[in-house]
Amino acid sequence: MSTSLIACAIDQRESAIVRMTKSAGNTYTLDGCETLPFGLEELASAKGSRLLNKLDNHLNEWPNEELALCIAPKSYLPLPVSFPANASTERCREYCQIEAQYFLSQPQEYDCDCAAYGMSLKKAHEKKMLLFYPAAASRRVSEHFAASRRLIFSGTPQLPLLHLSRFCAGRQVILEIENNYLLLTESKEGRIQQFSCREVKNRKESEYFTIKELVENPLFRETEVQLTGTLADKAMTRLIKKESAMTLKPLSLPPSLSINNPSKFSISSAVAVKAVSTALMALYEQKRFTLFSD
Repeated sequence: MSTSLIACAIDQRESAIVRMTKSAGNTYTLDGCETLPFGLEELASAKGSRLLNKLDNHLNEWPNEELALCIAPKSYLPLPVSFPANASTERCREYCQIEAQYFLSQPQEYDCDCAAYGMSLKKAHEKKMLLFYPAAASRRVSEHFAASRRLIFSGTPQLPLLHLSRFCAGRQVILEIENNYLLLTESKEGRIQQFSCREVKNRKESEYFTIKELVENPLFRETEVQLTGTLADKAMTRLIKKESAMTLKPLSLPPSLSINNPSKFSISSAVAVKAVSTALMALYEQKRFTLFSD
């Protein structure tokens, strides 16, 4: 038995669409991958409607498939919390809304991703990391797609990338350097182990706080740090390597992840990695829901 779906990832300046099929024995096949040279910045502009229709044209190659959607926001507001263990998805959503009322001055203008955080200790309560983000741009895009097909996930890239750590032999460390923030995540087996998010005003602040964050955490010398983001260019990478002596590499899929016919499509860009990660997470959640329902 096989299951397939489409995933679309939208970064600030690029988008990617993939179709993935999962067969018996955890075998994945990439049936399509298309990277497009526009992202959330252009979708929020006057030509946004035309570009959304352009995305539709690619998605309509598989008109009956469900869609998993991840959209990179311009900022995050993280909040560590504790929820009752084994709370349902719906119950966690209610808890997130309650936390938003206390944490945000305008909670209705934000959406939230809820991630597993810290060690799983099997106690009465479980740590979570809530990632609040401005909702206007992502809601516009998700509502557009929801008019023509079923959305099974709509959120930021953080949960898909966190899921990607399930395929890593050790820890996964990802550093995102964006125009407005730095986000450093260490994860393992689908859970955040360490998390740091800082707002920045300019490139100089990005350089300073990135190097400071890496140098002050000796654990990151023991593993590769994956680098992504609008400001993660060659000049930034050279500077970080020089000042921190860290091993850096671009955001990529884990070597242990087995995908049939990977050479048929280009999946090396960061936005393609996020699209593939979103597909993997959605397929995993589909399987888990099916097993639970049975």
